[in-house]
Amino acid sequence: MVLLGAAAQVLPAQKPVPIQITIDGTKPVRTMQGGIGASWHAIETPILRSVKIRTPGQVPPGGSAWGANPHPDDDAGWAEVFRHADWLGLDWCRVELEQRMYEPERRRFDWNNPEMRILYRILDWTERRGVEVFLQQMWSNVDWNAHPELRGTDRRVNSSPHSMDDFTYGLGELVEHLSKRKGYRSIRWLGLTNEPGQNWSWWQGPDGKAAPLAPGLAAVRKELDRRGLDVKLAAPDWSGLPEPVPAGYDWEPHIGAYDLHTYGVAFDGMGCGEMQLSGAEYRLWQWSGYAHDRRKPFFLSELGTSLYGTHGRDPGPGIYDSALKDAALVVRGIRSGVDAFNRWSMLNRGDLDGQWQLVDTWDFDANKLRGMFTPHPNSYYLYGLLSRLTAPHSEVLETKVEGNPEERERSLIAATLRSADGHLTVMVVNEMYWNADVTVQLTAAGKRTLRRYAVTPAARDRADVLIEPTGAYPEAGFSDRVPGLSVVVYSTYSLPPTAPGIAGKPRQ
Repeated sequence: MVLLGAAAQVLPAQKPVPIQITIDGTKPVRTMQGGIGASWHAIETPILRSVKIRTPGQVPPGGSAWGANPHPDDDAGWAEVFRHADWLGLDWCRVELEQRMYEPERRRFDWNNPEMRILYRILDWTERRGVEVFLQQMWSNVDWNAHPELRGTDRRVNSSPHSMDDFTYGLGELVEHLSKRKGYRSIRWLGLTNEPGQNWSWWQGPDGKAAPLAPGLAAVRKELDRRGLDVKLAAPDWSGLPEPVPAGYDWEPHIGAYDLHTYGVAFDGMGCGEMQLSGAEYRLWQWSGYAHDRRKPFFLSELGTSLYGTHGRDPGPGIYDSALKDAALVVRGIRSGVDAFNRWSMLNRGDLDGQWQLVDTWDFDANKLRGMFTPHPNSYYLYGLLSRLTAPHSEVLETKVEGNPEERERSLIAATLRSADGHLTVMVVNEMYWNADVTVQLTAAGKRTLRRYAVTPAARDRADVLIEPTGAYPEAGFSDRVPGLSVVVYSTYSLPPTAPGIAGKPRQ
């Protein structure tokens, strides 16, 4: 096993690898039906009060899907959070809640508690920035609609609905409240439950085994249609990269998109229950093909890596190694047909199941919000370099990469997007330890100039990185050296280091 952390710089003795990148600008391969964003939860109450969250080595139920938000009345705190979200250029976000927040008792709705007001803060920002929202009910966590066998126990949170009629009415009431009464037009997609289909997850029958999801999808679709709500369902929300849908799953009539999560894709033969990046690219291609054949988009609605640690304050999910892998996965995913990406997660306490957060808002030692919110090193910049320089619903141009050494597991990979208003962005991730001398050629090019943006190992573990636009690279073609273990983006967008990233069109 090779750990990148042990190699803070590229290997000096290796001659740079010559790489040719050819981009066909004459016709797009496809148009993405989404963009690049991050998970953002509105849940503030620990999922189970009976669990000591800070027990060493324990992953709390619900993981890190709660906490670390400013108080809903903290205008200054939210302004700082949104400044970071603007810089990141997030344009497709999975926004998460639980049923307890809005329906603590059967058909008794609470629309003005602190958690709901946090939800409104997030959705207000998505409206201003033109961000598309995948609204995700993570779990119900209500005793009143848990199976009788699970009521009064911690396992109520894992229960599928005892009364499907009450479940669908409540979820329909939520979506109608947000979409019609509050006017949030950014909500485009809806998930019923997080990661169903596993005996450890949050859609279980009274026997503790995974319950079928299709009846819930059918019932919720019918309820949304009854209310005239044009919000599409997404499924299966499975964790891992299994083969495309096996026989016996009847979701197709009810859903508008397919989605998966992945946390085990690896570099260098590490392995973690999934596969290497190259194998993951093939599996993503299988799923996107399956979805696109049915005229539906395919989303990676959670991504990250658990390969370097996931307990307590473990920094593993946010180290440079993990962030580089995440960037590589996004570029490979664009190449293989993924329509939208959602990194786990925008805010996070970072002391529950590892440091997943893109922005540091939580003081571990004081167990409270920090006085200043800062970028989380590595993940903020490596993932953010891709999210801030890409626009939603961009065309994907055919991009060929030639010259990668066949005997090595790592490669230089590239993908090219063209925005709806014609801006070109070429994303390059050098997974190799060695530098690469890259030659880029674009057919049917114009006479514009591209700027260069980069995050290299010199930025490792820093929270003060300034990513300047440098150089002047002709659109028709150019040569450049791409350092090993780096992300480099060439774009016709010219963004100063503190400017907001590219997002969608604000709602009017």
